[in-house]
Amino acid sequence: MIKSSRNILVIDSKKSELKKVESFLKEIFAKHGLPIDHLNKVFLCVSEAVINSIEHGHKHDANKKIKVQVRLKNHDVSIIITDEGEGFDFKAIADPTEIHNLKKESGRGIHIIRSICDVLKYNEKGNSIQFQIKCS
Repeated sequence: MIKSSRNILVIDSKKSELKKVESFLKEIFAKHGLPIDHLNKVFLCVSEAVINSIEHGHKHDANKKIKVQVRLKNHDVSIIITDEGEGFDFKAIADPTEIHNLKKESGRGIHIIRSICDVLKYNEKGNSIQFQIKCS
C-alpha cells in the first residue's frame, strides 16, 4: 500500500517495502530537480532508519505501519520517519566504533545516519527520527 500525498509515504513494516521507499525518493528527486548524486546517501539513511523501525520499533510486526515524510527547503532534504513502536532512549546508544562494540551487530544504523546527515533529531518518545541532508 502506497500513500503518497504531500511527500508522505506510509508502508507496511516489512523489508520488502524498501523498494517503494526507493521509488518514492527517486520521484521526489526528479520532481524537484534535486542533484541525483545525493540520492544514494539520502536513501541509505532512510533505509537504515526504516530497518531500525522494522526490527527494533515493531519487532517484525508486519501489521504496523511506518510513515516516511520528506520536506524540502531549497536543496535541503529533511526526512521524518515515524513508527508505531514503543520508542527507545536515543541518548543511550553505544558508539559502534569503540573497541568493545566493534563486533556487535546492532547500533551501526544510527551511526551511519549520524555520520552522513547534517542535522539529526528524535522525538521525546524515541519512535520518530528526523534528519536533514544538504543536497546542493
